[in-house]
Amino acid sequence: MRRFALPLAALLLLTGCEQASAPQAETTLSPVAANELAIADERRVLPLEGGVNFRDLGGYMTDGGRITKWETVYRSGSPAGLTEADQAELTRRGIRTVCDFRTNEERESEPNPFVAGNDAVTYWTRDLAEGMSNFHTALTGPDSGPETSRAVLIASYKSMPETYAESFAQMFRFLAEGQTPLAFNCTAGKDRTGIASALLLTVLGVPRETVIADYALTDKIVDYRAQMEEGAQSNPSYAFLMELPWETVAPLVASDPAYLESAFTAIEQEYGSVDSFIETRLGVTPDMKTAIRANLTQPI
Repeated sequence: MRRFALPLAALLLLTGCEQASAPQAETTLSPVAANELAIADERRVLPLEGGVNFRDLGGYMTDGGRITKWETVYRSGSPAGLTEADQAELTRRGIRTVCDFRTNEERESEPNPFVAGNDAVTYWTRDLAEGMSNFHTALTGPDSGPETSRAVLIASYKSMPETYAESFAQMFRFLAEGQTPLAFNCTAGKDRTGIASALLLTVLGVPRETVIADYALTDKIVDYRAQMEEGAQSNPSYAFLMELPWETVAPLVASDPAYLESAFTAIEQEYGSVDSFIETRLGVTPDMKTAIRANLTQPI
């Protein structure tokens, strides 16, 4: 892995420090080490009142010695709770494209107020109905429990790259065309969105260790149990889950690195590599990759 010399002042900026006793001094950090600082940047999580897991993918160093741009690509969960102030903030950030990976039923039950009547935003959705019987069985069947829940979610991650290939492909097309700032979302903002984010960061050359760390960050910033308790009265799905033993539900709302790794493994077994999947299944050509990297990254 390549290592890059960064001015000490730049490193202090990453950590929020304001003083540099030796501004000309340099230190050498690998992209992974630099990204351990970047992932905790205060700009990472947007300060929204009703946003769910709404995060900026900027600030990550790539193996090619570039940095992903801030305020260019965002990942999030359900947008249904966005307040007027939140929507004003997203407008200020210039978000012009939204890719919604949710199913028809999810979008109907929790519509996106930011795109409603907003002609300045391209809102992309897909006609998709997805059965959830396997999850219901895992939660209520005779073998229900944390081990079964975890196994079902791992199986889901193995199939999601194929199930949502069309959705991921459209996101990449928008990015290659420069339709940014762009935001993509699902409901929890960790599963479908997590895979999409992992694929995108991989194209940009962000190290696998950072890709996994960005995925796992959800566990540190989102309390899904509290959200479900708060929304149980108005959301039948939340009410159903809150009636179950939490140890059975917990694996379904976790961002266990093993989940994302299972998606990568399934891709590699079928296509040989994640890069091959992105090219052959999602149709992201070498020229598109070059355009995406130019649009989404900048020199250190």
